[in-house]
Amino acid sequence: MRFSSEPVLITGGSGGMGAAMARRLASSGARVVVCDLDQDAVQRVTGELTDAGHEALGVSADTCDEQQMLAAVDQAEQAFGPLYGLVTAAGIRQPAAPFHQIDLDTWDRVHRVNVMGTLIAIRACRPHLVRTHGAIVTVASVTANAARMNQSAYCVSKAAVLHLTRQVALELAADGVRANALCPGVTRTPMIEEAVRTDGPQVLEDKLRGSLEAFRPGIPLGRLSEPEEQAATAEFLLSPDASFITGAAIYVDGGVSMLG
Repeated sequence: MRFSSEPVLITGGSGGMGAAMARRLASSGARVVVCDLDQDAVQRVTGELTDAGHEALGVSADTCDEQQMLAAVDQAEQAFGPLYGLVTAAGIRQPAAPFHQIDLDTWDRVHRVNVMGTLIAIRACRPHLVRTHGAIVTVASVTANAARMNQSAYCVSKAAVLHLTRQVALELAADGVRANALCPGVTRTPMIEEAVRTDGPQVLEDKLRGSLEAFRPGIPLGRLSEPEEQAATAEFLLSPDASFITGAAIYVDGGVSMLG
């Protein structure tokens, strides 16, 4: 039990990785605010948590809309008091396309959700986190430091999330607020299922075994990550056990990052 009823808000909290984080943090004593666009999914995850005896609140909000996020944070405060933690798990992928052919509306949407959505969530929660000397975990990616064929929008957006996290960590350090980036490798989530549907089943083999044609390293541990493994790392980074870690990029990727 790393937490003593501290409130933690999770954007993208009803998705595969976000929901795993919600379950992990709730079971570790946090009061969890599940924030996502899909109201039905939010209520489903929140219901699972409350049925299990945890304190949880579900709020529907678009992380790209600052007013909606401010309202979500107000709801969280009314229910649980000022937030101690924030996890920005909301994000989207891009369909595979060369950088010179990617639709610019797609490029803009990927950056709007992955980067601006992260910024807006942090800005909305900042006053609370300063009051509680809390912690932030952003969800970047192993691709934040590595190019991937036909994934320019996604890779660049996650590199931006990583550097945004460092900026936030620096600027909030004097307020006692920590910020770290969780950099997952390929994780068994609905996003991967969507990639297989849209890009074909070979994409999964390429991720596992590697592909010279796609300039993609394989996964040394030989399997995908499970969402719960990412959630365990997020729990640690939010907790007092990580009290002297800030501005860091923590790779939970089965060894992919050591290959470049």
